[in-house]
Amino acid sequence: MTPHTSVRRALVAVAGVAFALLSAGQAVASGPVQTGDDHHKNQFVLEGSAAQCDTSTGKWRVTWTLTNKWNRDATITEVQSQPSGDVTVGDPAVPLDGAVVPQKDRNIDGQLTATQLVPGDATSAKLSFTVVWSKEHGKPNDGVTKKVSETVRFKGKCQPSEQCVKADSAKYTHTFEVTGSTATSTIKLAGELPLCSGESQSFLLVSYYAPSASATWPQYKYDSVVGVVDAEHPTVDLKVNVPACYTQVDLVWGDKLINPMVADGERYNDRKLGSSGAPGNRSRGPQAWYNGGSKACVTPEATMVSACDGTVTVHLTNSGTDAKYDAPFKVVAGLDGSFVKEVTVGPGKSVDVVVPADKSGKITVSSGKDFIAEGMWQPGHCTPPTVSSESTCDKFTVSVSNPEGDLPAEAVVTYGSETKNLTVQPGKTETVTFTPGDATEATVSFPDFDKEVTVSYVKPTECAGGSPSPSPSASSPGVPGSESPSPSPSTSTPGLPVTGVQVGLIAGVAALLLGGGAVLLVMARRRKLTEIE
Repeated sequence: MTPHTSVRRALVAVAGVAFALLSAGQAVASGPVQTGDDHHKNQFVLEGSAAQCDTSTGKWRVTWTLTNKWNRDATITEVQSQPSGDVTVGDPAVPLDGAVVPQKDRNIDGQLTATQLVPGDATSAKLSFTVVWSKEHGKPNDGVTKKVSETVRFKGKCQPSEQCVKADSAKYTHTFEVTGSTATSTIKLAGELPLCSGESQSFLLVSYYAPSASATWPQYKYDSVVGVVDAEHPTVDLKVNVPACYTQVDLVWGDKLINPMVADGERYNDRKLGSSGAPGNRSRGPQAWYNGGSKACVTPEATMVSACDGTVTVHLTNSGTDAKYDAPFKVVAGLDGSFVKEVTVGPGKSVDVVVPADKSGKITVSSGKDFIAEGMWQPGHCTPPTVSSESTCDKFTVSVSNPEGDLPAEAVVTYGSETKNLTVQPGKTETVTFTPGDATEATVSFPDFDKEVTVSYVKPTECAGGSPSPSPSASSPGVPGSESPSPSPSTSTPGLPVTGVQVGLIAGVAALLLGGGAVLLVMARRRKLTEIE
């Protein structure tokens, strides 16, 4: 063999070794994209740490470490645990099922930590799940899964250090709801251990009157109740009434009530359950406070009293059970609304507004947007005018008297076809006169009082003899007077002529004249007043 031949063979051998090494390197580099359980059985590792006994609950706490050694994200599915129970990750805790273990980043494996709580009398804890790696882009048939399972065994039992929980470390859960006229809450001790004997925790549910639908002051207690959780009562139900106006409702740690709650005064702050700070954050549940309502906590009322001089006193009050704040009033009077008076009435107080007579025909009272009352001057309780009459042979006189202190009275007097109007001032009397005719009654009406009175014309008896003299007459409302009948004329029988002085005749005429005078005197005194009913 020549030297050249030996050199050529050596070069060929070296080239063959180099090609073999290069091919092997390419095979190792392409390994992660291969599929199949055999290749990926070591790409995911589940390890369970030594279990710890949680002496506050009496349960084993197992911490699982999930390690992803591949350069693709791994999703955890089909999680099963023995004994059956929740397996969670993160804070706040979420179920392990569906969680993603991140891919390997350069030389750092992706990891995720899960927690499993197991009853204290269990002897082991087993966790099983399926790992699904994400598919590589451009390879529709790609996708690798792997079933993973691991078991941790316990030594002995896990028991709580105490069989109860002290009040200063206890935690709770709560509900809180305001519906219509009530507010309710249920507070429950968290965990499986009761409060220790002799330990207790109070909770206060309180509703307030409020000046608006937001947190404004002052506020006054409407209703409250205190419930106590103790060793025998791990749950307490609370219920209070809510006012039908602006309100605030609070669920409070402890039993200390603030009443009233004033500006720059004491507040419940983090004592409210559901607060971010202690002690309110020791109960898990919704924010346990409420502000709302749709109307003010006032009781505006108005009454009206008419005076006989035409004025009306409007009596404004704010003194009902729910009257806790100032009530605004507005009084508008007059047909044109030209009289306007606005006043504010404090809780438990009253104010009078006097509407003048020329504006009392229409009165309206409101409070804010609410209508309160409407009215007008009413003369029904006032002393009405009185009516009297006087009858003579040639006159029929009707008189109207108006009591002192009343308004001027308008009267309409009608006799036969004649009508006359009167305006009678307070404390005065006005008269009208008619010529007697066939009518026997006169009607007197009072438009302001919606009343009507009748008086009778009584013709004096002597009017037939041609010697008229006054003959008064009066009538009650609705009862006409009666006219006295005139004496019938008599006829004499013809006889012998009579001579000499007729003494008997003279004496008889004298007696008749005396009797007639007496009658006239009595009738002149018969005048009486007729009052309106």
